[in-house]
Amino acid sequence: WVHDYHLLLLPEIVHQLKPTATVGLFLHAPFPSSELFRSLPNRKEILKGMLGSTSIGFQTYSYARHFLSSCTRVLGLESTPTGIDNNGSIVSIGVFPIGIDAKSVQARRALPSVQAKMKTMREMFANKRIIVCRDRLDEVAGIKQKLEAFEKLLDTCPEWQNNVVLIQVTQPGQTRQPKLEAKISELVTSINSNYGSLEFMPVMYHSSFLDTDEYMALLNIADLCLITVIRDGMNTSSLEFVVCQEDKHSPLILSEFTGTAGSVSGAIQINPWDYLGVAQAIDTALRMSPEEKKVRYTEMHNHVMSHDAQHWAITVIQDLRATVLAGQTNSETPHLDLRLMTKRFAGAKRRLIMLDYDGTLTPITNIPAQALPPPDMLKALNQLCADPQNFVCVISGRDRQFLELHLGNIKGLALSGEHGSFIRYPGGEWINLLEDMDMGWKEEVMSIFEFYTERTAGSTIEAKETSITWHYRNADPEYGEFQAKECMNHLENAVVSKRPVETLVGKKCLEVRPISVNKGEIVKRLVGANLDQWDFVLCAGDDKTDEDMFRVLREMRLSMAGSDVGSNDSEANACARDDATKDAPPHYFTITVGPADKKSAAAWHLVSSEKVVEALAWLAASNNDRIVA
Repeated sequence: WVHDYHLLLLPEIVHQLKPTATVGLFLHAPFPSSELFRSLPNRKEILKGMLGSTSIGFQTYSYARHFLSSCTRVLGLESTPTGIDNNGSIVSIGVFPIGIDAKSVQARRALPSVQAKMKTMREMFANKRIIVCRDRLDEVAGIKQKLEAFEKLLDTCPEWQNNVVLIQVTQPGQTRQPKLEAKISELVTSINSNYGSLEFMPVMYHSSFLDTDEYMALLNIADLCLITVIRDGMNTSSLEFVVCQEDKHSPLILSEFTGTAGSVSGAIQINPWDYLGVAQAIDTALRMSPEEKKVRYTEMHNHVMSHDAQHWAITVIQDLRATVLAGQTNSETPHLDLRLMTKRFAGAKRRLIMLDYDGTLTPITNIPAQALPPPDMLKALNQLCADPQNFVCVISGRDRQFLELHLGNIKGLALSGEHGSFIRYPGGEWINLLEDMDMGWKEEVMSIFEFYTERTAGSTIEAKETSITWHYRNADPEYGEFQAKECMNHLENAVVSKRPVETLVGKKCLEVRPISVNKGEIVKRLVGANLDQWDFVLCAGDDKTDEDMFRVLREMRLSMAGSDVGSNDSEANACARDDATKDAPPHYFTITVGPADKKSAAAWHLVSSEKVVEALAWLAASNNDRIVA
């Protein structure tokens, strides 16, 4: 269980050392808005470090929202209010307001030593209304704003002059801030000189650590607690004040920028930058009737006592356990056993190799036209296709013109374009598998995509022969996701519900295609009716469209083995890996590209497209006896 901003990189380090470890991260400090966070030079490293966690907890929903927005904008990840899709693995996001050890505070405030100090303080401030504040000497503590507002109170409400005292306890910050100290000292001197006298000073400024008994005594006798922080995670002073006010029921004024504001509903919330508004809130609190004080206090007290530190810790741990038990983690897909695959490949006589293109043979790029085949990939494909015992097919969402241009010169390579709408066998012509299908829906879909393209800067339309894709990878991440959801609803109501088409959600894109088209259907066509004709089957892909291939192969294999096709993913994948270790063919290797904890119907994983090309090179080299199986 990792705590706070000092250790934000630790979850990823732990995850690299032990991928199956369950890691909880709780951030006590506020998380800045994405506009601020994006200015950090090491922003990606920080976010990736945090995303090594199983579950991440924040003090408030706004801090969690800032984090989600940063992940979307900086890393381009998809997110929901409760989780982030970190390249296939779901990182749970939760909001857990922290509490205090309320029973310990109750016991401490009742000590005789505290009671004695309370008596002394009451005598010292007899006939005065006491406002108590405790802050760390920091810019975000809002001490300057508090003093400015208090001066405004004395100026606009002269009846409080000589009748109210502000006791400001300031603890040293992590670093000295001479300019801030000088400004605070100047404000204290100004207020005391303008509104004080030899007998009375309206501001008592204590700039050092205060004895715990004295602090408890102050909280007990206070008529008001004033907290004006500009930014804070969870202000525990406010919670301690509530526990200590079981007798007096004094009100609490709380900055809306502290994490406590969302949970302590009985407090008077203020904007610390609005000096007049804060002054009016102080005046209202000091004049509050006993009945209203009791109603407000009861709400605050019930919350503080029921949501103490123990409740907070139990809630966080239970959420972490629930995340694990829900199967979001620890369902690791093993790294591909390259030597085992090479051995099975070398021993097979009839081999079927099916490969996705984008994200599998080449890395994903912001501009699709830039995803060109690297030389080492072309070399490996040429070597594999040169062996008559191999049947190699690239099954891509690309149109046939792109595939023909960049891969068409590889002799012996089969190609399938637009997710299985077209296929070209080695040495043959392109076959349109949807030739007899009505494509009248394309005009309707194009008009809808054009509507959203005009209103979403950075989005583009890719028109193919049997499908249309709307890309929003280069649009504003959050607005792009919003527009994509709106577009999906529009398509569902106007086209999908009336035509034999479906909407496919890809990586930063929406694709509308005939409902009978998917990569799984092409796999069925290539494998054929007789599954035993192949001694070795390799299938690799990286996104949701490729899961159709993995599921079809898994079901065919389980059906041939007489197993239950309805087996869950982990059991079925374990069977597939067991098959690979057996000497008798056929041997199936389904490979997803991504992290080990990515949810997939594939039995193995490789972390990147470069590793896929490297694996293909190993297989190609085995034909030349350069690797001893």
